[in-house]
Amino acid sequence: MQKEIKMVILDVDGALTDGKVYYSSSGELIKPFSVKDGFIIKHVCPAMGIRFAIISGGFGDIVKKRAEVLEIEDVFVGSVDKKDAYNEIKRKYSLENEEVAYFGDDWFDWSAMKFAGLKGAPSDAVPEIRERVDFVTITKAGKGAVREFLEYILKRDGKFESAKSKYLD
Repeated sequence: MQKEIKMVILDVDGALTDGKVYYSSSGELIKPFSVKDGFIIKHVCPAMGIRFAIISGGFGDIVKKRAEVLEIEDVFVGSVDKKDAYNEIKRKYSLENEEVAYFGDDWFDWSAMKFAGLKGAPSDAVPEIRERVDFVTITKAGKGAVREFLEYILKRDGKFESAKSKYLD
């Protein structure tokens, strides 16, 4: 019998964002995040017993700010080999691999992603990741792909109807 997902680990660039890097005229780095992803991460999934963590190889300040807004406390930035952060999260929450889902898009995600009980990727992930995961979204990264993956998890674990009833009933 499959275990319910208790933790979803997210990559940032190419998963929570479209993977592009934007700079303002003053040189400030800007990253667009989807409010559709943010809504389900902050409001829906925690009420269903799902926690979140971020493991990013990328830029710290923007990632930390987005995590703060979404109330994600476990944030690892500058992680190229993501396996150590993955194992730290598992230990902290006493999780088994089968209780962890991982959403990523590129080769460097695989060092951690391969251990997760459920693996997902956006439709525009690199081919080598798309062919190894359990679920590939229709939606592209940064455009609601994380929400699509999370709705899949809620349906898989029998929590979707309960999750949406709070808002639609």
